[in-house]
Amino acid sequence: MNETKTRRAVPQKEVKTLCVMSGGICAFPGCGKLLVESSTSTDDAVFLGEIAHIVADSRQGPRGNSPLSDEDRDKYPNLVLLCGDHHKVIDSQPNTYSVPVLRQMKADHESRNRPASSSPPVDDRPAYTQEVIHSSLLPVTHLPDAVFAAPCDFRDGQEDQVKQRLNYPRDRSILVRFLLRDEKLFTFHNLHDPKGPFAEVIDRRSVETLRAIDLWAAPEGKRRYITLLNRALFKFTSNLSIRYDPCHYRFFFPVEKAGEEREVEYRPLNLSKATRKVAWQPQQKSTGEKKKHWWHLAAGIRFHQMADRQWCLSLRPERHLTSDGTTPLPPNQIGRRVTSMKSRMRNIHYLTEVNFWRDYLSGGTPRIVLNFGDQSAIVSTECLRFDLLWPGVPGDDEPFTNVAYEEDLFTQAEYRQALDGETLEWDEFDEDEIEEEAEEQEL
Repeated sequence: MNETKTRRAVPQKEVKTLCVMSGGICAFPGCGKLLVESSTSTDDAVFLGEIAHIVADSRQGPRGNSPLSDEDRDKYPNLVLLCGDHHKVIDSQPNTYSVPVLRQMKADHESRNRPASSSPPVDDRPAYTQEVIHSSLLPVTHLPDAVFAAPCDFRDGQEDQVKQRLNYPRDRSILVRFLLRDEKLFTFHNLHDPKGPFAEVIDRRSVETLRAIDLWAAPEGKRRYITLLNRALFKFTSNLSIRYDPCHYRFFFPVEKAGEEREVEYRPLNLSKATRKVAWQPQQKSTGEKKKHWWHLAAGIRFHQMADRQWCLSLRPERHLTSDGTTPLPPNQIGRRVTSMKSRMRNIHYLTEVNFWRDYLSGGTPRIVLNFGDQSAIVSTECLRFDLLWPGVPGDDEPFTNVAYEEDLFTQAEYRQALDGETLEWDEFDEDEIEEEAEEQEL
């Protein structure tokens, strides 16, 4: 938004209409300053107001990024009458005083100051639209019902020694993860199994079966449960050649060969298959010369408990930077680059990144399955969405299709196998008590 003298003159017809409809008073809420100094016997009246643009008169001005034509930018519906101080305020804070905010300010002010005999002005405010807000949250449909615990001869910090004695299953999709606490081993695997991966590590005579809902109720129990989920996630992503960055709590694509850029296949929203660079060395556009850093696609991936028995997996697109494809860049060389990249990322770009991650993690299937043998964690790949009635964001309304992947014989079989493995024996719990709890949930 600029003053009229900075670029082109606003037609006098539009100026006169604005001044009349504004009552000659600054439209900023609470100001009330009269913008005309009355004439005297020796001098003419002085106009103190400034004609401010809601959508700037140039594309480079505050709120100027709009499809509104140059002609319409200088018309009454896009103009608001302000004093000099408040004109400076709204131009200096374009995020606070956005286009919808200024349009509402103009309408409210002119409604209060409109002459009683005049006709209402044309309401140029955008109509409220019904939109679907797509989130970056994937619903968790199933979680392990239990955590198994048993005494062992290893302590926290001796995980590597435990791994050397594990009996790994032939099925490499089974994620063998565990936690050492209080001189016990905790895992989602059924420790009663004499041929299980931990048979040579724990004392099977003292196995405890801890119900998940009981663990969630206590801070330490919930912490241990989430730790097991995260460790399973680390292994699951490692199988997909994705690495975890513990300093920044994010997963990223490393190079597979030193000095070589990396590409992967995935299914975008509008094609059946495509390839995308996930680790690359950018180059100068003008000269083609390679820059002295590498970009790596990354994401924050976390489990969250949203309600008593509702969980989700969040996907937060990020970037990882290295100096040579392997060595992380110093923090002072990262912030500016990542901030600049994110500042240009509109909703559609962000959701496209979310789609890439959910597609790659699931292999283009309806769900992500973390398999623990007798139990599984199952995550749907259809993003949670919400209906919203609002004015919308100008220029950021490109449609996004929340693709639901189709089932086939293989995905159905995998799903049934994951569910069949979740049947556990609750010998130590009273069946009547469990049934009463189920009835209370139904009510």
